[in-house]
Amino acid sequence: MAGDSARPTRAKSGSRRRRRSRRLTVIVVLLLLLGAVGTWFVLGLRGAADSAALTLAQDPATAPVDVLAAPRLLRAGEPFDLKSVQGELTSLGYRRVTTIPRDPGEFRARGNVIEIYRRRYAGALGEVDAAFVAVRVADGRVERLAGARGESVRAVTLEPVKLGSFRGDRLQDRKPLPLSGFPTRFVAAVLSAEDPRFLDHHGLDWRGMVRAARDNLTGGDKLQGASTITQQVLKNRVVGTQRTLARKLEEVALAPLVESRVGKERLLTIYLNEVYLGQQGAVSVVGFPAASLFYFGKDLADLDLPEMAMLAGLIASPGRFDPRRHPAAALQRRNWALARMATTGAITTAEREAASKTKIETAPAHGNNDASGDLLDAVHRELVDRGWEPRPGIQPASVHTTIDAELQREARLALDRTLDELERDDPKRAPLQGAVVVLAPSTGDILAMVGGREGIRGGFHRALDGQRQPGSAFKPFVALAALRTRGMGPATQLDDAPLSVPTRQGDWTPENFDHQYRGMVSLRRALEESLNVPMARVAIETGAEEIVRTAHQAGIESSLPATYSLALGTGEVTPRELAVAYGTLASLGVRREPSLIRNVDAMEGDVAVSLQSQPLADRVFDPADCFLVLDMLTGVVERGTGRGMQSVLGGRRVAAKTGSTQDGRDAWFVMVSGSAVVVAWVGRDDGKPARLTGGSAALPVVRRLVQATADRLLAPLPDAPAGIVPVELCNETGMRAGSKCPEQVIEMFREGQEPELCKVHLSFWRKLFKRR
Repeated sequence: MAGDSARPTRAKSGSRRRRRSRRLTVIVVLLLLLGAVGTWFVLGLRGAADSAALTLAQDPATAPVDVLAAPRLLRAGEPFDLKSVQGELTSLGYRRVTTIPRDPGEFRARGNVIEIYRRRYAGALGEVDAAFVAVRVADGRVERLAGARGESVRAVTLEPVKLGSFRGDRLQDRKPLPLSGFPTRFVAAVLSAEDPRFLDHHGLDWRGMVRAARDNLTGGDKLQGASTITQQVLKNRVVGTQRTLARKLEEVALAPLVESRVGKERLLTIYLNEVYLGQQGAVSVVGFPAASLFYFGKDLADLDLPEMAMLAGLIASPGRFDPRRHPAAALQRRNWALARMATTGAITTAEREAASKTKIETAPAHGNNDASGDLLDAVHRELVDRGWEPRPGIQPASVHTTIDAELQREARLALDRTLDELERDDPKRAPLQGAVVVLAPSTGDILAMVGGREGIRGGFHRALDGQRQPGSAFKPFVALAALRTRGMGPATQLDDAPLSVPTRQGDWTPENFDHQYRGMVSLRRALEESLNVPMARVAIETGAEEIVRTAHQAGIESSLPATYSLALGTGEVTPRELAVAYGTLASLGVRREPSLIRNVDAMEGDVAVSLQSQPLADRVFDPADCFLVLDMLTGVVERGTGRGMQSVLGGRRVAAKTGSTQDGRDAWFVMVSGSAVVVAWVGRDDGKPARLTGGSAALPVVRRLVQATADRLLAPLPDAPAGIVPVELCNETGMRAGSKCPEQVIEMFREGQEPELCKVHLSFWRKLFKRR
């Protein structure tokens, strides 16, 4: 019986051993699996950390390329408009103050004096230091410039106006600096507000995480959060901003590993330069250097303690604490940041108390100049032509242009207001379009360029690409060709009578605009009154090929038809080409290649960008011939089709020419002075009749521009060159006037080509002698 009872006991024992063996096997397998997973996780985490470190070692190529106007030069005797300068300073984010400016980025205007504390800026020839200047104005001109101690200053430039930026797909305003470029106290403000133990922890702030959890549970200040600067950099640059548990766990797991690989200095530099701090229209304000200019109109180095604390407090919620939109909330947040700085020992209690009592004063809000898109297109085109593609980069870059910011602004306003007025007067004209080019003939610099009404990027650029018939605006080059090759002059007599010229297409019968004929007229009068028939006779005598050759030498690049009708402007040109050609007249025969770009301040790797140089000036015409053409064109304003300009000239002489085409499709007006060539075109893009004339549609554009900026556009015309002599003529015969000639006029001649003495109006004795 005993043996029988022992068998089940041994069976049960064996069963337990087998079960223990199976459990042990399972445990071993699980441990092996866990080990494998753990090894895989650690290796994967290390790989992710290595990948993140590589990402953080590279700076993003998102810093914009800013396009800057030419800096305004202040010098005794130069034109100065107080209202315009204040507008430019405001557009730059300068802050108007009621006491003498003490910090860069401030100005005060009182009476006829404006005091400006200019900020540092990168000029075309290098860095320009901050400086104080007081400008006293009298009769619209600079009377005296004084420095900070009241000493006289010969000349000073103001910070250039930003015309726009090339930003690429990411619309960011970002001006990164190395860590050494951030003031120590400012860095302390940021660390106090966002990560007080940044220098001590290893990527994660466990005490901060516990505190944040406690505050969230008890309804405390959730804005303090628990993310370290390392975590925030990882969130923005590596793992993404999605609010998921997996994303947060990845961020927490990577933080210590990444910080050990990258280092705190690099992480802090990234954070200071890339944290989001507000919105400027469609453009994000990223990084503290850009935010400092955006909110206070100052460089970081020029901020005071309250302003530093304001920026540091913005990080948690730039929209909620925007000092312009929510000043009360911003003030409370700023004082919170000051208190944090005192708690961490960054400032003393006394400094906190004093700073907390100050008001928040921001610079005026200034958006991006969306109306300058067509100008940016023109700048981009020239940059590419000269060998450089303007793309956002790792470092900020600047393109220094020749544009006069005031002229650019007023040219656009003049065009827009004139087109609105023309469409109101005759709605059937709509939609009208236009273009304006202002060029400095002495340098070839383009001072203003408007390519269309909208001014958007990527649109059709009428100043550069709008090939239209110039009409009578082409006639000065017909006259120039005749002076050069046929010895004609202003007093040359032409027959204004019906004309018919056989051609392969049939008879060509040009007519004057008013369908009237005047008999014999001078070349001067033909230009002044824009008479077609006499100018057609000039073309026939001179030859179409010679006219084409002269126009191309002057600066017109478009293909022109070698036909007699070219004398009436039947070829097609762009406003820019016409400005260059008239600029050659204005510089008395020196053709200069037009340019929008002075210099580029940019780096490609460690190499500074260098643009291909522009062609040098080239003398293409005799100065005497160009002077005679210009002198004839002064009569267009004094007596001819451009008389509508007289009201804004203040008695100053300019040369000008109107241009109109068949059925009023195109209207042109060109004005030439010693300092500028201004070309305006108005018409419809589809070329349909619009009942326009140069005098009624394009001249008002130039008149408005001159009225707003007369002193910048109306320098005297060049003096007569050697070989030109004034002669008194008999107005009836066109011969050299004698004492008995009833009416006398002054006309310009090449020396040696003066006419003979008038033989009609002789004295009694000369008549008697002549009879004998």
